[in-house]
Amino acid sequence: MKNSFYMLAGLSWFFLSCSKDPDQPATPNSGAKSKYVFVAYSVGSEGVESAPYIISADSVTGGKLGLSKGIETDAYSFVPQNNRLFAAVYGGQGPITPYKLDANGQIVQAGNTVNAVTAAIYGPVGTDAWVGGGFTGDPKDPMATLFRFDAKNLILGGRSTLDMNLLKVQDEWPTWYGVFPVGTDKLFIPYDVSPTGSGETQTKFRDSTWVLAVNYPSLTFHKIIRDGRTGPIGNWFGMQGLKETQGGDVYGWSTAVKSKNPSAVVRIKKGTEAFDQSYFFNLEQKSGGLKVARGEYIGGSKFLMSFYTNAAQVEEWNGRTKLAIVDVVAQTITWVTGVPEHAQMSYKQKIFVESDGNTVQYVLKDDAGKHFVYTINASTATAKKGLEFENISDITTISKLYYE
Repeated sequence: MKNSFYMLAGLSWFFLSCSKDPDQPATPNSGAKSKYVFVAYSVGSEGVESAPYIISADSVTGGKLGLSKGIETDAYSFVPQNNRLFAAVYGGQGPITPYKLDANGQIVQAGNTVNAVTAAIYGPVGTDAWVGGGFTGDPKDPMATLFRFDAKNLILGGRSTLDMNLLKVQDEWPTWYGVFPVGTDKLFIPYDVSPTGSGETQTKFRDSTWVLAVNYPSLTFHKIIRDGRTGPIGNWFGMQGLKETQGGDVYGWSTAVKSKNPSAVVRIKKGTEAFDQSYFFNLEQKSGGLKVARGEYIGGSKFLMSFYTNAAQVEEWNGRTKLAIVDVVAQTITWVTGVPEHAQMSYKQKIFVESDGNTVQYVLKDDAGKHFVYTINASTATAKKGLEFENISDITTISKLYYE
């Protein structure tokens, strides 16, 4: 966006704009324009697979959006970082391609494609990097890989291997569910374990919570943190379940599927590496018997969480849910009005939190099969329906990028 300087500063603007690096990302503080950016799948037909497209909209308060002006991609995972959208292919060498908005607000490729590893977990770290991790899930091939992607220079910034034998419990093997920065020198990776032997399908360890602590930026093993008051944190490809809040405390939440323990929130206090035994937020009790499905951090001590509407939905991949604003410090649950109960979308919530730390853009698929963006006010726990998507089968990502 043209900088909104006063006329008196026009000459200075001219020289500054002439010398500006065209590859330097615009930021929310630079007076840039912005667009909401989504990844949407086309509607497949017989003999034609659905394909992902990156599409954008100036606003999400109303109107309709389709694929006509989108750019097709072959990736499934998308990581917003440093005003870029990094598209990572799930498979092969896990090639990563960066995208941005050009000066006209059009989606364009922002750099070369870089091969890494297939990333089963990923997440932003700081303001100019993100970390991915891959593993086989096979005890015969126990070495997992963690890599750091430099989101400023658009290159791999480092990698490390980790022996998953360190995380196994008896004869059951670990699965990672996300990667989350804690402080400036640690990453927390929640995981659970499951049997790998023939004929075995049910884990014996439903009543434990495990978190792998990794050193950053070296990406080396640090320690395992365990608790026994709820169940495992996270879900496959969910990139959710744990988050450091602005105050520095880390909160994790568990559905506790088939566990003798309740669905709950647990805490690791700032500067510590153990679960705080003085803190336990029993979500199941507070909600009247419901289990949490997923959650995302909003700001302060508030999270947007979805709860399964009844016990039968807990084990359904697309179980029916309703939304709530959860305050993990006050230990309150406030149901969101204006958003209908709905089947949860695949893997994770599709949300974007505005810079005010209160406004949440939430994508859902309603009972008629239509996708909408709902704008949620976290302070009032109210929502309004906005942008409608046309002729798409799924939305997997929502973010916001800036341009000028």
